[in-house]
Amino acid sequence: MELKPSFSQCLPLKQKSVGAEADVKRDVLRDGADSIQTKSYYGRDQNLLQNRDTMQVPGTSKNHTSTVTKSSEKNKNLRRTLVKIFCQQEEADGSPPQCDSPKFTANDRSEMRYIYYIEKGIDLENVSPLDNLWLKNILAMVPWNLKSLTTPLEVLVDEIKEDYLLSIKTAILNYTFRGSNHEDRVTDLLPHRLELEVLPKPWNKSFVFAQNCIRETLHSIHPTMLQVLYLWHVSYKNLRLIDVEEFHSRKESIEFSVFQETVTRHIEDAKGILLKNWIPEVQNIYYQGCLHKLVPASSNKAKLLSFFNCAAALMENQLQNLAIDSMSDYTNLLSQGLHSEQAHKHPGFVLHLILDEKEIKFEPEFKLYEEALLNVYEFMIKSVSFIPRVETKLWPCSQFENVLKPMILPEVYEGQKEEVRNMFWAACVRPKKHIYEYDKFATLISRQVEGDVERFLSEQHSFQEILAEVVHYQQLADQIQYTSRKVIRLGIFEVQSHKLIHALTERAQKLQQKLVTRMLKDHQEINKTLCKEFENIAEKALSTPPDTQKMMELRAYMNKVETTEMPLLEQRLADSITQLCILTDFVNLSPSEIKLNAKTIQWFQRMPSIFKEHQQIITEKTEQYQSALKLYRERFVEELESYSVQVEEFTNFGELTDLSVYLKKAQVLNAKLELALGKVNDFNLEEEAYGWSVSQYPQRKKIVDKLTPFLRLYETANDFLHQYEKWLNGPLSGVQPDKVEGDVGNYWRTLYKLEKGFTEVPKALNIATIIKAKVEDFREHIPMVQVLCNPGLRDRHWEAMSKVAGVSLQPAEDQACVAQFLSMNLERHLSNFEGISEAASKEFSLEKAMEKMASEWGDKELNLIPYRETGTFILSSLEDIQMLLDDHIMKTQTMRGSPSSKPFEVEIREWEGKLLLLQDILDEWLKVQSTWLYLEPIFSSPDIMAQMPEEGRHFTTVEKTFKDIMKQVYLDKRVLEVISINKMLEKLQESNELLEMILKGLNNYLEKKRLYFPRFFFLSNDELLEISLRPKTPRGKQA
Repeated sequence: MELKPSFSQCLPLKQKSVGAEADVKRDVLRDGADSIQTKSYYGRDQNLLQNRDTMQVPGTSKNHTSTVTKSSEKNKNLRRTLVKIFCQQEEADGSPPQCDSPKFTANDRSEMRYIYYIEKGIDLENVSPLDNLWLKNILAMVPWNLKSLTTPLEVLVDEIKEDYLLSIKTAILNYTFRGSNHEDRVTDLLPHRLELEVLPKPWNKSFVFAQNCIRETLHSIHPTMLQVLYLWHVSYKNLRLIDVEEFHSRKESIEFSVFQETVTRHIEDAKGILLKNWIPEVQNIYYQGCLHKLVPASSNKAKLLSFFNCAAALMENQLQNLAIDSMSDYTNLLSQGLHSEQAHKHPGFVLHLILDEKEIKFEPEFKLYEEALLNVYEFMIKSVSFIPRVETKLWPCSQFENVLKPMILPEVYEGQKEEVRNMFWAACVRPKKHIYEYDKFATLISRQVEGDVERFLSEQHSFQEILAEVVHYQQLADQIQYTSRKVIRLGIFEVQSHKLIHALTERAQKLQQKLVTRMLKDHQEINKTLCKEFENIAEKALSTPPDTQKMMELRAYMNKVETTEMPLLEQRLADSITQLCILTDFVNLSPSEIKLNAKTIQWFQRMPSIFKEHQQIITEKTEQYQSALKLYRERFVEELESYSVQVEEFTNFGELTDLSVYLKKAQVLNAKLELALGKVNDFNLEEEAYGWSVSQYPQRKKIVDKLTPFLRLYETANDFLHQYEKWLNGPLSGVQPDKVEGDVGNYWRTLYKLEKGFTEVPKALNIATIIKAKVEDFREHIPMVQVLCNPGLRDRHWEAMSKVAGVSLQPAEDQACVAQFLSMNLERHLSNFEGISEAASKEFSLEKAMEKMASEWGDKELNLIPYRETGTFILSSLEDIQMLLDDHIMKTQTMRGSPSSKPFEVEIREWEGKLLLLQDILDEWLKVQSTWLYLEPIFSSPDIMAQMPEEGRHFTTVEKTFKDIMKQVYLDKRVLEVISINKMLEKLQESNELLEMILKGLNNYLEKKRLYFPRFFFLSNDELLEISLRPKTPRGKQA
């Protein structure tokens, strides 16, 4: 049966009521005046008048009034006609609406009559039907999957057409009776209310535009959004970032690292669910929406952006709820654990007690635990802050933002964090108190016992004393390990002391082990010493003595070992074995230590056989060395005979050209004779060891006596010839005249003695005679050599000698030699040359004295010391400088009076001027310093400065000058540098003049004081100044 929309809400009218026309008019006008909106009982609001333009909108209130006046008559006629038509229809039907039932109110009756007039009173012959274009647009909004339902769709189309006709009837009726109502009310409306009567409304377009904007931009009720909401509610409502049930189901306490890993795993798993499940499902929803054209087209970028911003806001809200719910569950998990772990199935956190250097600490620290517990909130917020937006999956290259940004205000989670923080620190109290149980091991914890052990080990203690300490620390380690509680539950924490107990036990055991190690080390040292001593004895006993003396020493040593040392070594070995038995209770010996102990015992067991073998070696070597000694003595006699033959050969050497060869042979033979003397001594020692008579070898001494003159001759001749060449042909600067004269004298005396000794050796005599003659010849030129090689000769002296000789004697640099001048036959001018040379020597001595004085001042510095708190310095300890200055002034004045000072007259006067200037500066300086030191405490008083203003200004000037000078001198303290300071002497002299004026003014000031107070005449100036500088108090004045 086809469904038709029904528009009748009341029974039809059966009879015409009196005054029906008036009632109809009144009801219709009231309904229009009360702005009854056009209604459809299918729940649709329509405004079909919004596009009608039959009426002009008046521009002003006056035009509007005139328009109403002109059309009022027309409207009245139209209304009268309609009322008659309504009444005629009621008479024709014979059934007026029965609206007088007590069930209906006045408004109900008016509304029922209004509906009746719409249904029965409007003729639709001249009304335009529903436009096909409108209907097409309406059908275009129907989803494609619903268009396949043909029958319901046709019913809906018929309903739309009937609804349209009903809306047209309603609009016609409202429009018809609107004019009369307006006419009646126009005079009653206020001016600012006249706009309500304007049709169409001037703001209608704005309203329609806003309505369309809302329809276009309000995406929160979009089907895809509803599907996303439904998806979250069904599939992910119970999702949490942290699975608290896993913590509830744990039977054991959780480690800090495990807790962090578990929380991280939970959050990563939840994040994985969001990324791998939720996001793809949401993506699929919007993808399907795109396929069914429910999502705005990509060409409309603004609308598309708005749509997905709405989707992002929805998803961010869901993520926000996820984070908030997760944080709430997490907070409840921790907070419940404080009061009752079992009631709330809280697993508890493992808290280790550890030993950190000198104190017991918790691991992890409470601060780390707090940070870890509180950082979970940040981690949860961060985990939901990087979820990609769904449009980035649909359009990877789009310009949309990349990630969702759920807004979780700090106020949301800061309170929970504070609750967890307060809970945590309240739970930390009991573990902290638990630490006090270990106070009995305080010395071990603070490492005090380590210092005690170190001091103990640094001292010398017996084996038994160290053993007592070892037993003490063994007992301490056992007490820690077996009497301490290893696990205890304190609130939310399970305090585990395994690490602390292990550390304390290990520390006590280390101390014990250190003592045991010392005992073992001492024991090993004893064994090593025993082995070393046994080894040394065996090594010496079994060694082969290289000679007779060593053999005799070895025999004496071994006799002492057998009678004295072996009993002592045996007792020490017995003590070592006793200590070894004790040590095995505390330490396991290493293979090397066991080997050392065995080695010690084995050495002792081997000693008798070693002594026996030693005796055999001594017997064999005694026989061998005695035979060898006899053979060596025979060969030594033969060597002496060969040396005698070699000495005889020197009598045949007489060639001067072979002097160096002769000298070398003589030196070699002399060295052999010295070695022969050592052999003789060795023979004598061996002979004495065997009890033989001592042998004498007089032949060796004869050979030495015969060789010595030849050796001296060759050495003297060779040395003279070498020096002679150097003196004659070497540079003048390399010849020292005084040394040449001494060496030549020594050569002549030696050759003179040798010449007398070689009277029976002609060839040696010939060499001595020739060399002696050569020495005598050179000795005649010694005066000339002293003149020419004088180091004091300068260009002026060479010019003077050249002038005397009549030829240029100026030597070229490093090319002139004595031989060059000797060939010029200058001996006739020797007396004149000697005078010039003597003057040069004197001048040279003056020059050297000048250089010496300058060098003595080079490193001389003034001694400056700080003076109180004035920020300046004063001179101190000038005695050495004054003495040196006086000595140099005297020397300089003496040099200036010398006849030889003429070449250095300018330099000497300049040097003397510097010294005299320095003396004047020091005198003035010390005078200024002494006066300033006297006046400084006086003028540092403000009262004195006020009573003596002129002297105060003078003193300020002097003080500034003095401090400036001291500052300059402090930068360079060398004594001679003070004379280079600009106008230093003048400044000091001016300062002294000002100081004299100040002293004079100060004396006048003190005299005035005495005139005012005659009793001051009995006081000295210093005493009077001391009184004046005292504070102005009654006690000060009385003093």
